Amino acid sequence: MITELAERRRAGLLRLYIVAAALIAIAAVTSGIEMRATSASVVSGPVLPGVEAALASAQRIEVFSADANYRIERTERGWAMRDRGDYPVERGRIAQLSAALAQMRTVRRMTSDASKHERLGVTDPREGGRGVLLRVENSNTALLVDLILGVEPGGRLYVRRSGEDQVWQAESPDLPPLREAAAWLELTPLSLPAAQLARVEIMPAEGRAYVLARDDSDQPWRIAAPALAAGSQAIVTAAAEKLVQLAPSDVLEAPAVQGQPRARVRASTFTGITIDGEVIAADDKLWLKLVARAAAPEQAPAALAINDRVSAWAYALSEAEAAALAPPLNTLLPAP
Repeated sequence: MITELAERRRAGLLRLYIVAAALIAIAAVTSGIEMRATSASVVSGPVLPGVEAALASAQRIEVFSADANYRIERTERGWAMRDRGDYPVERGRIAQLSAALAQMRTVRRMTSDASKHERLGVTDPREGGRGVLLRVENSNTALLVDLILGVEPGGRLYVRRSGEDQVWQAESPDLPPLREAAAWLELTPLSLPAAQLARVEIMPAEGRAYVLARDDSDQPWRIAAPALAAGSQAIVTAAAEKLVQLAPSDVLEAPAVQGQPRARVRASTFTGITIDGEVIAADDKLWLKLVARAAAPEQAPAALAINDRVSAWAYALSEAEAAALAPPLNTLLPAP
């Protein structure tokens, strides 16, 4: 009797051990699956598989953000920004974007809770959000890329597909500055070396007009009219050569900017080319228009080349750039 009772107890304990072992094994398997599902090795992968080949047929790039909205399209003359009168886009920027999208990879699964999108910067900018919507289409208007990106302080990048709630932390080397339309444009009006400038007439917004000149490219600039001593050679040189060293912040077609000039600059080269510039205030910005003229028929091709580049456009200047282009005469003179 005692032996039979002991056997039943041993059998019961054995069954408990078996059940416990089974539960532990199931828990271990479940935990392993969960860990693998959230580990970097499992979630890491391309955001846009096969996009590199697809981008070869890209026709249109659209960017929407709280800072800037713009559209870039492939034209007969290359990629151009439609919102800026088909102003040419830097060739390297398109290649940079293609490489960044092809190399964009997820590194961590984030939230699928739409209420947390704002914190990660991936809210839709079309609805007032602070994300950047990037869309790329082919010639058939088929979407090749449709992403909302959140670029946070410290370089962290978050991404979600438009219309989906799942957010991923991602990495993408050398992603272009999508919030800055000007960063895509070749905003260097004149490619003329400063050594070619011989004479610069400046009519500033305030004060009298004056002339800066030199007899040779190896000679220092001087205030030629009125004949006055300069306070600093560096300041005079900067004023004389600013026209060929401008850094505009935006561009529009020249006819879109109208108004009376606020300041004027006329630069003449040693080779007989004259470049006239007018600074015009319009739409709360300062715009520079440029046109070149040749002093002799043999210089006409050179003047035409400059006009082909600049005469169709108005370039936006900051207040500081405009002031440096046409500074008042008293800023070049010795301090009283």
